[in-house]
Amino acid sequence: MHWLDRLAGTFTAIPWFYDPVFADGWGDETNLRRLEAGARQVGAVPAIDIVWGPTTTHRNLHITDGSFESPAAAALPPASRIATLRRVTPGGTSKGVCLLMAAFNDHGFNTRMKLADRLAQHGIASLLLENPYYGTRRPTSGQPLRTVIDFFEMGAAAVLEGRSILAAERRQSTTPLGVAGYSMGGNVAVLISATASFPIATGGLAASHSPGPVWSEGLLTNAIAWEALGGTGRKDEIAATLGGASALNFPPPPHASSAILAAPAGDGYIPRHAFESLHAYWPGSEMRWIKGGHASVLLWRKNELAQAIADSFDRLRRGSEF
Repeated sequence: MHWLDRLAGTFTAIPWFYDPVFADGWGDETNLRRLEAGARQVGAVPAIDIVWGPTTTHRNLHITDGSFESPAAAALPPASRIATLRRVTPGGTSKGVCLLMAAFNDHGFNTRMKLADRLAQHGIASLLLENPYYGTRRPTSGQPLRTVIDFFEMGAAAVLEGRSILAAERRQSTTPLGVAGYSMGGNVAVLISATASFPIATGGLAASHSPGPVWSEGLLTNAIAWEALGGTGRKDEIAATLGGASALNFPPPPHASSAILAAPAGDGYIPRHAFESLHAYWPGSEMRWIKGGHASVLLWRKNELAQAIADSFDRLRRGSEF
């Protein structure tokens, strides 16, 4: 385990530094069982109407913010029902458009803007979706994920919104499309890819096949209010419950061979088997190890992360999928 992961995990376990998740427990059990069952199904992709604002230019990047009503609005708190996103387009001809999903605790766009900037250097435009419960969609000033149901609703809505954005983009774009994300964003990205009805590039960056192993085995176990869930003896139950949202529950997509799965070699937050099982399940995917831990790779290895995404687009273009 990388030293920076160990240090960050230590601070996460101290209540004065971190407001724990699931402080209000599991939530309504009937609703939770419904969400678990829904995580194993592929529904239709609703049409969305994105309203775009004015475009600004920063260096060689053209930046446009937009919004739309979430197709999952009925299940979300009022503050999360309007989805917010950003388009980042490089100057010149775009070789593709990549949807970048948010990592855990990633409020706003700043962290992903640094990755979008690097993708622009590869000629790839980015779409950055702000997750439900996060940033301008945050329902409370404190920890937004009060129950396990909140986490499920957030993930399900992010997957549905992501699928809808890509479908909308496909209707008006002739360039290759892709999805990527880091950590939780990587998990959401592979779920979007696993349920996509058309070929897309996939950059699974520090992407577990499911949140189950992350919250039951890695350092994020320190971020859980275990007493509200019945104690640490419920780790197996958290693993099983959150493990229901897994890319392994769906047939490998035809475009699995274009996927680049890049992961930190010394990750303290996500167990190695959670990366390797997805790679083994998706035929033709590439497993790429990056030196460092979960935090250090995100901080200091963005060029390698962007390269992994760009390489996935190259694989998609070279294959028969696009």
